[in-house]
Amino acid sequence: MRLHRASLRDFRNIGAADVEFPTQFVAFVGPNGQGKTNTLEALYFLFALRPLRNVPRRALLREGSERAQLSAALTRRSTGLRHDLSVDLGPRSRTLLRDDKKVDTRSYVGTAVAVAFTPDDLSLGKGSPERRRRFLDRALLNAYPAHLDRALRYQRALKERNRLLSEGASNPELDAYDEVLAGLGASVSCARARLVDELRPRVEAQFSQIARPAPPLTVRYAPSLGDALNPESEPETRTAYLARLYERRPRDRRRGSTSIGPHLDELDLELDGQPVRERASQGQFRALALALELAELTHLAEVWGEPPLLLLDDMSSELDRGRSRQLFDTVTHLDGQVVLTSTDEPEDLRRTLDLGEALTVLRVDRGALTAAASETLPGCTSP
Repeated sequence: MRLHRASLRDFRNIGAADVEFPTQFVAFVGPNGQGKTNTLEALYFLFALRPLRNVPRRALLREGSERAQLSAALTRRSTGLRHDLSVDLGPRSRTLLRDDKKVDTRSYVGTAVAVAFTPDDLSLGKGSPERRRRFLDRALLNAYPAHLDRALRYQRALKERNRLLSEGASNPELDAYDEVLAGLGASVSCARARLVDELRPRVEAQFSQIARPAPPLTVRYAPSLGDALNPESEPETRTAYLARLYERRPRDRRRGSTSIGPHLDELDLELDGQPVRERASQGQFRALALALELAELTHLAEVWGEPPLLLLDDMSSELDRGRSRQLFDTVTHLDGQVVLTSTDEPEDLRRTLDLGEALTVLRVDRGALTAAASETLPGCTSP
């Protein structure tokens, strides 16, 4: 995919900016707090329809504004088709346009794919299981957009079952929700398990390269259902979930919550047979996070027939030069496009990344974007 230009209006601290992306690598530079990450987040929202951070929608609108408008022009290399995407965002509503036609979420998501890598992602290995589940669901959604619907339906059914448990609902009422929850839970867990099977060799190979010398890494999906999960048979897995929900119902009633399902599954990561969070050094945690991201990136390139847009937030402060080089070498090999942020001065960034004319640098200052002084390529305008 190639992003050509984007228009941003009233998103966070950005008043108005029209940005061009003429090269394979584009960097937003400037001191902290000026809007670099906000600009990156605007691009991510355009493709994924969700922010980089979990915040209320109102927080995405510039102070004093009632709506934000985001748009982008891009070309899908696998099809040769050019697309225009647009999001009009209000506090409680949004309007989606694809090629000047109003569309729903299902038709919009998947037109183009962006993968974001932020400093928070470096805690994937030592963070909570919820972070790793979110990583898997994001990777699934990017590769197979239909996952969004089943994941949302599962969350709604889970919330409703927990409410019924808390209110002491009758067994017939719970029976009906258990049927729904078991079917959706089987679908989500099986999809995640199949994805992990696809990612495992990529993650393990990337880690051995990035962290060498390093102990062997083992990656596996650990469902709360245990060995009863059969990734190749959702009906079999559904039957197992249903039986376990019924078996645990007395316990669930006492606690007012559901004690089995994909919301409690885990992505197990081990170094030399020991849990990563107990064994890994800080450098190995960073190498693992990078290996997971690169595995997702190469998997998406294979599924879509082209690499996604990669958005990197302040990675130069978190990754050493060798690991940064590994990341950019992979992207260059895939012929993907990268948009990144950095607090480095333009010339320092150019020396560090050594990308030559493939890099365009834009300066961000209090939400306004301008071409860096050393740039001769077209960059952006901020009215």
